[in-house]
Amino acid sequence: MVYGIVSSIVSSIGAGKRPARHRIARQGSNFEHTRFPMHPGRVTDQQQKNGGGAPRRGKGADALGAYLRRRALHPPLIQAPPHHRLGLVVVIPSHDEPELTATLADLWACRRPPCAVEVIVAFNRAGDAPGDLARRHEAQVAGAREWAAGHSEARLRFHLLDFPGLPKRHAGVGLARKLGMDQAVARLAAAGNPSAPIACLDADCRVAPDYLTALERHFTLHPDTPACSLHFEHDWEHDWEHAPGGRAGRREREGIVQYEMHLRCVVAGLRLAGHPHAFHTVGSAMAVRADAYARQGGMNRRKAAEDFYFLAKLMPLGGFSVLTGTTVIPSARRSHRVPFGTGRAMTDWLAGRPSSSPAAFPTEFPKAFPTAAPESYRSLGRLLEGLPGLHGSGAAGLSTFLSTQDAVMAGFLETAGFPGRLAEIRNNTASPATFHGRMMRWWDRFRVLKWMHFARDRAWPDLPAEQAAAELLAWDGRPVPSGDGFSRRVALLRALREWDREQ
Repeated sequence: MVYGIVSSIVSSIGAGKRPARHRIARQGSNFEHTRFPMHPGRVTDQQQKNGGGAPRRGKGADALGAYLRRRALHPPLIQAPPHHRLGLVVVIPSHDEPELTATLADLWACRRPPCAVEVIVAFNRAGDAPGDLARRHEAQVAGAREWAAGHSEARLRFHLLDFPGLPKRHAGVGLARKLGMDQAVARLAAAGNPSAPIACLDADCRVAPDYLTALERHFTLHPDTPACSLHFEHDWEHDWEHAPGGRAGRREREGIVQYEMHLRCVVAGLRLAGHPHAFHTVGSAMAVRADAYARQGGMNRRKAAEDFYFLAKLMPLGGFSVLTGTTVIPSARRSHRVPFGTGRAMTDWLAGRPSSSPAAFPTEFPKAFPTAAPESYRSLGRLLEGLPGLHGSGAAGLSTFLSTQDAVMAGFLETAGFPGRLAEIRNNTASPATFHGRMMRWWDRFRVLKWMHFARDRAWPDLPAEQAAAELLAWDGRPVPSGDGFSRRVALLRALREWDREQ
């Protein structure tokens, strides 16, 4: 099914263009819209109208052209032609975001990379949004336009796209990211740079002054990486300056410190288990090459966890990397806009109600944020260590392998249909390297998530993040901060952050 927007207004700030209106009419279950014809080596009238030079010949350009023809929900909406050295596009979905201009100001203050940069903001709301939200939406779009009118140069442009009529069923961060990232693909295709990165940011984030230069440098120095996660640190101090020392400020600081500790415990556990996909999946701190984005079918339309599902498809490609030379600073605020994630976790924390995270909070105000017990990662590590030995082994080899696993893992493997999948992979791989690659594609982050839930429910209940963090640090032979209370939890979080930065 093709999903479309009832109406959208696009403004290209700084390009000297009037906002262009693009309307999509619904016909039956689909939405009628103009397809974007892409022909490598030839510029069509539609490309010229929408800012296109011919994309560079090659597989990357072919992938972008095929994607735009088959999967993009809109033709190119930005009329101004891209800079001929466009090499980075930052995409920001914005829904009821009063602090957007602070994020844009951070990008404007960044040191300039050698390439040209564009920032695409995808304003979005459902078509049936209540009147007060619709009014805030219009005011935020107007405020961003006013800001952007005074902040534009040839090598750093801001494009504001407004999608005020999204279907209620699909309206959400996944669809908003897709709309913005699809337009980024069109811009890079028109500039003839299909392998340039598209970075994802959120409208309530701040970034370090080297954010743009670090992104450009990372993808230049790592030509084989299809995508990366960026180092992030929630600003638990700055966000709550309005209540220094107050009860609300203390509770919110406590919540975000423990929540980020939980996120880092997950990656630390996977790293210690030896899983090759031990990377963060934070939507505001990720970047992907345009051609890799296109080949993997683009962004999904999930209302939440779109980042996890998107990156989980990219990690098995190989070459996934981590950019630790800069920092993204996500907001630590509460939010009602997604069913889970940082904002929802903070809301649940402050309300003291059951969380949508794997373990539920106690009925009273929570004192400890739950995360997976380290023993579940130890069990996973034993499994991963033994997998290579299964190549070329028969039924006896499988029996021996299962005998080395604990009862919990053995039960999971049976439930997941492991023996049958093992036989299929054996029959279709010749070398140990190919066998291991296929096996790890099966044991991807989705499978790991199912395992963690299975282990939690049957053997190892979640632990407080503080306890799990200490155990993981000790497992790796790292110093474990002493003391107690909030100061120790901050010290544990800083130790986990430093560990991540070393990767």
